[in-house]
Amino acid sequence: MKPDRFDDGWHRRRRDIRDASTIVATTQFGLAGVLALVVLAYIGMAALRSAATNEAVKQASELVDAQTRSVVQPAVTDALAESDPAAIASFDELVRNRLFLPRLVRVKLWSASGRIVYADDPRLIGQTFALSADDDATLSTGEVSADLSDLTAPENQYERGNGQLLQVYDRVITPSGTPLLFEIYLRFDSITASAESMGRAVAPAFLLALLALEILQLPLAWRMVRRIRRGQRAKEAWQRRAHDASDMERRRIARDLHDGLVQQLSGLSFSLAAVAADLKSGATTSELAHRITSASTATRAGAAELRTLVSDIYPTTPHPGGLPAALRELLDPVAASGIEVSLNVPIDARLRPEVAAALFRATQEAVRNVVSHAHATRIWVDLAVHRNSATITVRDNGTGYDTRAPVDDTRPHFGLRMLDEFADEIGGKLHVSSALGDGTTFYLELPTR
Repeated sequence: MKPDRFDDGWHRRRRDIRDASTIVATTQFGLAGVLALVVLAYIGMAALRSAATNEAVKQASELVDAQTRSVVQPAVTDALAESDPAAIASFDELVRNRLFLPRLVRVKLWSASGRIVYADDPRLIGQTFALSADDDATLSTGEVSADLSDLTAPENQYERGNGQLLQVYDRVITPSGTPLLFEIYLRFDSITASAESMGRAVAPAFLLALLALEILQLPLAWRMVRRIRRGQRAKEAWQRRAHDASDMERRRIARDLHDGLVQQLSGLSFSLAAVAADLKSGATTSELAHRITSASTATRAGAAELRTLVSDIYPTTPHPGGLPAALRELLDPVAASGIEVSLNVPIDARLRPEVAAALFRATQEAVRNVVSHAHATRIWVDLAVHRNSATITVRDNGTGYDTRAPVDDTRPHFGLRMLDEFADEIGGKLHVSSALGDGTTFYLELPTR
């Protein structure tokens, strides 16, 4: 039975506060993740639109190239290159009836000198403009190129008012081998519409992947926040235990000094004063020897108690012999005091240093309580090491106490409070059961991994 000094309601409230703070932190992480998701989705969609637009431009260029090869190239003649009216009329009929391109705005055919030898707007035929470096590259290599039209350029004066246009260049060659630049102007909104259609087809899968990533991150965030909270709580608990231990040890040392050594020294002073009085009164040598012997005995007892107190202030830690040997050293003085001791430990017990130290400190506190308060004639100490845990049990046949009674500094189980908190923090279990006249059983289980 666990002492009721640990109020269950307070523990529940503390857990609720921790859970609430964890939920708040996880919610903040989730909101930050949603914000990052929105930003990433925006950037991703912009990238998708850009990629889709580039793909649409590429497809438009391929379509123009296909039309050029199948429709335009066979119809290009040397007479057309010389702007012969009959050749222009024949080519114009072919362009209007057989050239199938989406949202076609303008068709031009340029010579290498920059003269427009054909245009579906007759006002442009015969005019000369400077060709760009990209135009010259297409005439030289025959590779299709595409870019947005500069509608402020003089050669594009009749295309203004049609919105943004995509101009695609391709090369055709007359039967005599003269290269001409074939130029097509397409409405760019048709290209972007195609890109948006492609983007809409890809967007659901993209957004679903981002959403799934966010959902998968939330449990990880929850575990990460809880781990951080546990670390913070463990640090705070260690600091609180260190403060409580220091305060409690000071009170215990003061009480032990007052009830033990101070009283003995006071008695010693009275004995020495009596010796002095006897010397003045001419007491016999045997009487003086008796008083001096009594004072010497009291001095040795005080020194022994002081050594015990110093040992308590700097408690023995498990030495190289391991925890079993340290427990034997702990119980040897108890046995010497007349209390029967039974120690049961496995010979090959191997524990991590921090676990062994915790078990030793717990046993030391439990044995101290027995010696100081229980008026016991026998103590049983049992150590058991399991696969994932280790347990220490300390039993006595003393007077016991009522675990339902209010707790104060003189209660025998008060010194175990911090051990209970320590066990709780590292995932261990502490049980103390007792009843008046029926002794006390102290049981501590700690994880070993």
